[in-house]
Amino acid sequence: MITHDEVNQLVNYTAREGIAISFFLNTDGSERSKNIWDIETKDLVKNARREVLKLDTNRRYIEAADENLKHIQKFISSESLPPKFKSIAIFSNPVENFYQIYRLPVPIKSKIILDANFYLRPLLSLLEERHRIGVILVDSRHARLFELYLGELVEHNDFFAKTKSPRKPLMETFMKREKRLMQRREEDIRFHLSSVADQLKLHYRLGHFDKLIIGARKPLGDHLARLLNRKVHDNLLGVTEIDIHAPEAEVLAVALRKEKEFESEEERRLLRKISDEIEKDGYAIKGIKNVTESLNNFNVQTLAIADDFSREGLACQQCGMPHYEGKTCVCCGEQLVQVSDIVYDLAEEAARQGAVVRHIHSDPLIKSLENVASIIKFRKGELVRTEEAVETEA
Repeated sequence: MITHDEVNQLVNYTAREGIAISFFLNTDGSERSKNIWDIETKDLVKNARREVLKLDTNRRYIEAADENLKHIQKFISSESLPPKFKSIAIFSNPVENFYQIYRLPVPIKSKIILDANFYLRPLLSLLEERHRIGVILVDSRHARLFELYLGELVEHNDFFAKTKSPRKPLMETFMKREKRLMQRREEDIRFHLSSVADQLKLHYRLGHFDKLIIGARKPLGDHLARLLNRKVHDNLLGVTEIDIHAPEAEVLAVALRKEKEFESEEERRLLRKISDEIEKDGYAIKGIKNVTESLNNFNVQTLAIADDFSREGLACQQCGMPHYEGKTCVCCGEQLVQVSDIVYDLAEEAARQGAVVRHIHSDPLIKSLENVASIIKFRKGELVRTEEAVETEA
């Protein structure tokens, strides 16, 4: 699982020595066989090795990068990914002994980038789209915290909640003693749940989760929900009954189900908003031609793409801007070249422009929106009409 610390390390990394290599490979088994991965990796590495040899830098750095590229090719030839992973990202600099591998659940366009910094745009776009989901299991004395991210579940073994130790019974009449013991037991449970809520607030601030599921028997789970910090409570996905000693496989199944329900609802709301805006000729468009043109005009706020959608297109050799048609780039005037799948470039460019990118996994409404649609910042001609209205008033 990729952690916040690892992401920050990648973002803040600058090679003091050597060459930073960023490698991405689309390993989506539903469309591409292992043989295709190997051929594509071989071609990417071959071209990258040519680039390395042309670099004007220390000979030791060039030799290390060249060996590292060959190592990446060997690693891919021996790699076998489960179906839930659809791409591999490798960030490395052998001179500084840096080597990180991430297996990701979304296909990313295959490429190798050589630079002083790691090329992180595809990875950061993916991470922005996915939620970290915390699963807290509680009973009257204990608590366990799990974190689900990119399909992987890990337990925070350092999670703890302070619980008051049982007190010795008082020398009172039987009835009074039983009543007092029951009151004290309730106090201990409330204290325990409050401690759990405090710990969850801390872990939320540390970025260990941004959505939460509570697993507990009633009424403990509902009571813990009421004790949560407001921001944590606002991101609560629900309360469900899971035993405190449940195996990780059961916790994972529950978390994945809740995650899917939440993502489906998010997708549904987004697509309904886009559909409603299109119906009233508002701030939304559909179809790859319209979306590409809006992207060329820096007019995309949120981009929605069907997860299984691909389409041939064009891209600028110089700036990489995607195009639906034409011969030269509308942004820099350079020549356009044919690309096998423009969808990757659309998502990447949208992310570069600061737009939100959403891959739609299940909602059928995306098909009626021609597999790609977006919320836009301004309608065609709107700014001109506004300017003309101001001039008329003047």
